[in-house]
Formats: sequence, C-alpha cells, structure tokens
Amino acid sequence: MGYKAIPRKYRPQKFSEVIGQEFITETLKNAVKSSRLSHAYIFAGPRGVGKTTTARIVAKAVNCENPIDGEPCNQCSQCIEITKGSHPDVIEVDAASNRGIDQIRELRESVHYLPARGKKKVYIIDEFHMLTKEAFNALLKTLEEPPEHALFILATTEIDKIPATILSRCQKFIFRRIPEELLVKTLAKICRNEGVEYEEEALRLIALSSEGCVRDAESLLEQAIALGGGKVETAKVSEFLGILTGRQVRELLRLGFEGKKEELFKKLRKLEEEGYNPVFVVKQLLEVIEKEFLNPAELSEEEAVAAFKILSEGYREISRHPYPYTALLFYLHKLSYFKEVKRLTELLKGNLKVEIPRETAEKKTENGTLEAFVERIVEEGEEVRVIPISSLAYRILKEREEELRRKFGKRVKIEEPRQEERRKEPSESSKLLIKKIAKELEAKVLFVKVKENESTDS
Repeated sequence: MGYKAIPRKYRPQKFSEVIGQEFITETLKNAVKSSRLSHAYIFAGPRGVGKTTTARIVAKAVNCENPIDGEPCNQCSQCIEITKGSHPDVIEVDAASNRGIDQIRELRESVHYLPARGKKKVYIIDEFHMLTKEAFNALLKTLEEPPEHALFILATTEIDKIPATILSRCQKFIFRRIPEELLVKTLAKICRNEGVEYEEEALRLIALSSEGCVRDAESLLEQAIALGGGKVETAKVSEFLGILTGRQVRELLRLGFEGKKEELFKKLRKLEEEGYNPVFVVKQLLEVIEKEFLNPAELSEEEAVAAFKILSEGYREISRHPYPYTALLFYLHKLSYFKEVKRLTELLKGNLKVEIPRETAEKKTENGTLEAFVERIVEEGEEVRVIPISSLAYRILKEREEELRRKFGKRVKIEEPRQEERRKEPSESSKLLIKKIAKELEAKVLFVKVKENESTDS
C-alpha cells in the first residue's frame, strides 16, 4: 500500500474523532440514534474545521448496517464504500464548479429515485454559497419537501451569501475554529503515532499559522516532518512558516521598550530579508502582549496596556503601508516613550500636577493592603498616628478608618500629608514633552496655576 498523506490518514471516521465540534457531533449522533434526523442541514464555518468530514460521517451513520450508539461501525460494506468515496447513494457535488441551474435540475430529478444500495440517498453539496440565484430557486421546493429517503447536507464557508429562503428550510450548525491548545495536542498525538520527534513550540507555531484549521495544520506538519528529516524542530519550522518564536517576539518588545533603535533596525531588516510577513509579526506581538496582560511575567500591566494601544494602531497602518517594516520600526520604537512616563515625577518641577482619576486608583487598590498606603505608623499611648504616602492615600485611608481601628484596637488619627515646598515653573519645552508622552499613553496631565505663596501637590 502506498504512502497516505497525514490529512487523509488521520481524517476522522466517527463523530467522536472530530475535534473541537463536540456540540455539533453529539447532537447529530443523538439524532441518528433516535431516528430524528432532519431532511436538510447547513454546515457553516471556516475552511478545514470538519464540515465535509462530519457530512460523510452522517452519511455513514444513516446507512450503516451495524450502527453502535449512533456511530458508524466502519466495518460493513456500506461504511467502507462511503469511506472510499465509491458509494452510489452518497453524492458529493462541488458547487464551485457545478453552480448552474442545469446541474441543480439534474440533481432535483435524480432525488426521487430510491437508493440503489443504502437506506438513504445523501447529497453533500460543498461550497454551497457559490450557486447562482436561479440554482438556489430551483432547489427551494426540493429542500422544503424532499422524499423520505433523501438527506441534504449543504456545506459553506460564507453563510451570509445563502438566501434566507434556503436558510429557513434547513437546520444550521456553525462550526468553529479549533483552539490552539487542542491543535497542539492533536499534532503531538500524530507525531507520536508516526514515531516523529518534535518540539512543542514547533507544533505551537504550526497551530498558530493554521489559524484554527485542522487540515492546514496537518498539511504543515507533514511539510515540517519532511523538512526536518523526520524531526519537527522549532528553528526550521519558524523559518519555513515565516513565524517568529516566542523568544524572538519578546526580544522585539524588549528592544522597543528600551528604545534601542539600531538593534531594532537590524533585527527587523533581517526578518524582512528572510521573508517574514510584517503584519503577522504584529499579530504575534499582540498575542504575547495579551498573555503578558493576563499573566504578567516580563511586562507590567501599564506596559502591556500601552503596548497594546500603540501596536493595535500600528497593525492598521502597517497592513497598508508601502514600507511596512519601516512603519513597524517606528511603532516599536514608540514603546520607549513609556519609560519616559516613569520619569514624569522627575520632570514635574514647579506648578505642575499629574492627576490620576480617583475611581481608577481605587479600583486598582481596592484589594490592596492598608500598608500599601502608609508611609509610617507612630503609636502614642492610646492613640495611633498614621502618616499616608500621598493625598490620594489619605483619602482612601480615611474611608477605611474603621478597618484601621479594628486592626490596632486603639483610637486612630490619620494625618494629612504635608505640603511640599513650592517648585519652579516648568519650561515650555518640558510641558510639550510631557504632553507628547501623555498623549501616546492616554495619561491625563494638568498644569495648575497657583498663587505666589502657595505650593502644589506633585
């Protein structure tokens, strides 16, 4: 027996083998088991997620001589012929190349003939949305009142192009993209079955590139095995797919935040020479930022928010820019503005005030300990003096005064922070720099005019 490609070899033959569509397969299996199948179904969803495969399993299940709990046995002559694609009562039509009214009229006439060998005649029409308007209309009456022995399964990637009159005559199932983690597990299982050594990150890159499509992922895995001489290695997979490894993505973010223009330029030029897609690079950067926001490891929450905003804007610009890698260089360098924000307190010299909205600060600190707002505590007999770290901390502590009393078991006095000495008026250039940085990161900066003998909080 000759070599069989991985997508064909590992094509599911039972409902239980279809991954990521459990709601659909369980519903169909129960319908087969209880003999409550509809006369027509629409299977809609992205390419390569199991629509046609599921349609064939349905065809086997309804014609199987020895069904087991709604599943086809895959051993009887009916199942074997359907699996091979040679069963006379399972008719697959490619609507992309047979989209006219004449082909649909032929189908409509043949549907009334009884099955030649099986229990039901099953019509699987792929790319159903490609039919012409006239072909849709010709099929309407047949879909509404088909003979009892006929079952229609209409597969499409663009359900919005199917007329409402057709949709109302069918049961609809929406197939979803397969989650990355599930794809990685599936690819790992295939590698183990094939006796192939693999690196998990390499499989993750394949899953990422396939965008939730099982068929694409399996095809890419086959290419990776051939490229690696029986091994699936991260470096080779990254190169042939044009997808960065996690380490490379984090390196780009680090260089951006540190403002290392020369190193960033060299890295990006190398990626351009090696044929990496800049738009996909930005998508990878955003995915890493999302992970960092949910589970911080190298970026703070504020850094992740700033990076997401800047690179989201960059994604739209880079996708249509005549020099996308140059645009990516500038957007990554914008990340370095964040470190300037960290130095804002050093720049606030004089009549300048940065105001953090109180509700935002309270939201971030509502679960924090009281000690987070306290500079020092002084116990004096039956009284405890609490010195807050700032005016904002003072307000928060005042609202939690009762909690402090319970904590110390004494009378508590919360002292208002001392006013700082008056500072010099900042220069216009400093104000412009601060406003520029604040605009990039959506900060709120207030320049406050004060009287000659007054000072202001920083």
